[in-house]
Amino acid sequence: MISCIIIDDEKPARDSLELMLSRYFPDKVKVVCKAESLKEGVFAIYKYSPDLVFLDIEMPVENGFKIFDYFQQILFSVIFTTAYKEYAIKAIKVAALDYILKPVGVDDLKEAIELHEKRLLSGIPVENIEKLISAISPDSPVVAKVALPTLHGFQFEKVNSIIYCLADQNYTRVFTVDGGVLLISKPLNSIESLLPSNLFYRIHKSHLVNLNYIKSYSRTEGFHVLLEDGTKLDVASRRNDDFIKALTHR
Repeated sequence: MISCIIIDDEKPARDSLELMLSRYFPDKVKVVCKAESLKEGVFAIYKYSPDLVFLDIEMPVENGFKIFDYFQQILFSVIFTTAYKEYAIKAIKVAALDYILKPVGVDDLKEAIELHEKRLLSGIPVENIEKLISAISPDSPVVAKVALPTLHGFQFEKVNSIIYCLADQNYTRVFTVDGGVLLISKPLNSIESLLPSNLFYRIHKSHLVNLNYIKSYSRTEGFHVLLEDGTKLDVASRRNDDFIKALTHR
């Protein structure tokens, strides 16, 4: 049985694809989760470790191509779904990856699943991912990483995989999207200088957060944010006004 996740910002598209899979491939494919954003989908992938991901390209905030920024190794197959954007189709073809044009038809779905079954489940070849990113934007780096100093050397971490950083005296604890916690041998100020200021914000003397992972902001009983992984962090009152500006002017 092929386990799969559907990532699409449109609920009718998610539900329609799930219905088609359950109706025409009940003994072959099982939908383990549906996600309405790339961030939610990334968390679902880490949680369920699917064999296959149906991924919409055009979504708010981050498009589907950004998924490769969140994983050190791709251990699942991807079938892109899209309704338009010729450049996207050309990029996918260059990388020899799979895609289905919307609206999704049964024959196209059957063909895509059969192609998946013929592929090795060990992951998409790295060179294909590099070709895809290059085809989209030749000047963009394939992977944006940061070198974090540890007690034993350096830990190279993808910037987009960092949810937040927490000061721990002269050290910093870095929390990542896969549930990991890295102990970094530098204070939070030093780590802040390594990360892009347009993506990370110091909401408190002890907290540096990735703005992409903020799920909600509340003024009830003091200022605080709720992150995608369920973490609740205080926002210092003196930083609150600037923080609001950072959230609303991105």
